Parts: sequence; structure tokens; C-alpha cells
Amino acid sequence: MIRSTIITVVFTIVFFILGLTFWAWSSPEVIATSPVGAINELNPALTVLIEVIIMLMAFIFLSVTVINLRLALTNIRAGWTDVIVLLIIIAIVTSAMFGLFVGAATVVLSLGFVVYLYLLQD
Repeated sequence: MIRSTIITVVFTIVFFILGLTFWAWSSPEVIATSPVGAINELNPALTVLIEVIIMLMAFIFLSVTVINLRLALTNIRAGWTDVIVLLIIIAIVTSAMFGLFVGAATVVLSLGFVVYLYLLQD
């Protein structure tokens, strides 16, 4: 359980760092010389897709981390409130970093993961 938690914490940190990097590269001062500017020249929708996927993966690994930590520390499974609070936090962070469209797309895909977690319970 602890090994799994360490792995998910590492992946959560990696995806948050990737998200912060994309956010920094998207600033008006550096976008012309950054990889985000090069991706925008190819296809602007590709940048949005990458941002959504990065934040979706951050949500997935963060929620698995919280679920594993709660089970390891208290021997009680995490409740739905924990997962929903994480969903709200990811929605706020993503909307603040990348805009409302990327935030909404991330929430929709993250809800798909929440439904998957619900279906795993049965």
C-alpha cells in the first residue's frame, strides 16, 4: 500500500509540474519562443488537449493517492466527499491556470473517472 502511495504521489507531482510548466510557457511574454507557441502554430486545439490531459492525469493520481493514504492511515476507505472535494479543487486550479474551457473539459473527463470509481464499487 505504501509503495503504491509513493508511486502515485510521484506521478501527481510530475503532472502538476507539467501543468505549471505549460502554464508558464503560455504567458504572453514567452509564448512566441516556448514549446506551447510551437504547438499553437501546428494546431491550437492540440495545446488545449494536452492541458486537459495533463490536469486529468493529475486528478486521477491525486485521487488515487488520497484514497490509498486514507485506507493506509485509518483502515477506512475514502468517502465520496473526498473525491468530490478533489474534483472541485482540480476544477478551480485548472480554470485559474488555463481558463474556463480547459477547466470545464477537465471536469467532464474527471467525472468520467469518478463514474469509473463508482462502478468499481459494485
